[in-house]
Amino acid sequence: MPPADRLDTLNALPLSTFRAKFWPHDNIDFCFKTLGPTNDESWRLQLRTSEELSHAEFMDCFRLVRDTSSADYKASADGWHPGKKRKEMRLRDLRYILLGRSELWCPEGESCSPVDGFLSFMLTWEDGVEVIYCYEIHLDEHVRGRGVGKRLMGCLEEVGRKAEVEKAMLTVFKKNKAAVRFYERLGYEEDEFSPKPKRLRNGVVKELDYVIMSKSLNCGVKDHEEKGQRKRKAG
Repeated sequence: MPPADRLDTLNALPLSTFRAKFWPHDNIDFCFKTLGPTNDESWRLQLRTSEELSHAEFMDCFRLVRDTSSADYKASADGWHPGKKRKEMRLRDLRYILLGRSELWCPEGESCSPVDGFLSFMLTWEDGVEVIYCYEIHLDEHVRGRGVGKRLMGCLEEVGRKAEVEKAMLTVFKKNKAAVRFYERLGYEEDEFSPKPKRLRNGVVKELDYVIMSKSLNCGVKDHEEKGQRKRKAG
């Protein structure tokens, strides 16, 4: 099966099949505990497709993006466009890992709200390489600093390993120093194909406001000869 067809086939899998093949946990819902302000708090992770998100779940996710990142978008060259972001969040092949309190969430198949955090990802191609791309990861303020983000990224990477893609990738605003440090601690570094600063005709160097980072998953179907050719072309 040609590589492009392989990813198309994986993305077309029903959620139940995708979960059985790639979800890193035996149970449909994965529960875990974190240390809360006063005691242990129990959380649940659930996997969704973008099409299966309920309206309440989708709006919770959008609220998290708006509240945690709209300022960074507004300060960027592209700006903040709520309609464009909502459309992107409904891309067909996106899948969501939703985080919520165990005691408040509903059985599988029912709408679960509030969503206290989420990560969205897609199996795709970047510069001729099979990757799992983290589109968004956002946590409500009361969830941060408890290892939840690391756990979500661990789920993403395990899905990528089971899907046998070459690396995990993401885009982060350079001004978001805390996020950059977080990814660096997890082993991410600037990707070889991340756009470089541009020198304009007047000699001024234009810095981009974002960087693409990646982490090798050491399991993808690799063609080393083609990879070497890509590096030579990039150089």
